[in-house]
Amino acid sequence: MTRGRGVTIHRQDCPNVKSLRTHPERLIEVEWESIPEASYQVEIEVAAFDRVGLLKDILAAIADSKTNVLSVNARVRKDKVGIVTLVLDIRNVAQLHAVMQKVGKVPDVYSVERVLHS
Repeated sequence: MTRGRGVTIHRQDCPNVKSLRTHPERLIEVEWESIPEASYQVEIEVAAFDRVGLLKDILAAIADSKTNVLSVNARVRKDKVGIVTLVLDIRNVAQLHAVMQKVGKVPDVYSVERVLHS
């Protein structure tokens, strides 16, 4: 604490803190609340040969990547290609690339693309 001016925060390795150690009554230990990492919503579209368990396998690949799915829309075209559109909660580009790679390795998946809206 500063005399007559309230509280001033210093890092533990600050020279001012070292000199204040002789006045322990003026020191208050504080902890900062950790701020959760920001995230953003990303839409991806997966095209794959339609088969039993396809959606389960895609969702399992995403779950293995520790990524939250915010929404899913799945449909099958007349040519038996399943189109799965997902909105994911993504923390950074590296996570997005990792998820897309993992989903791309699911059997029968033809493509995984990010959907960009203008």
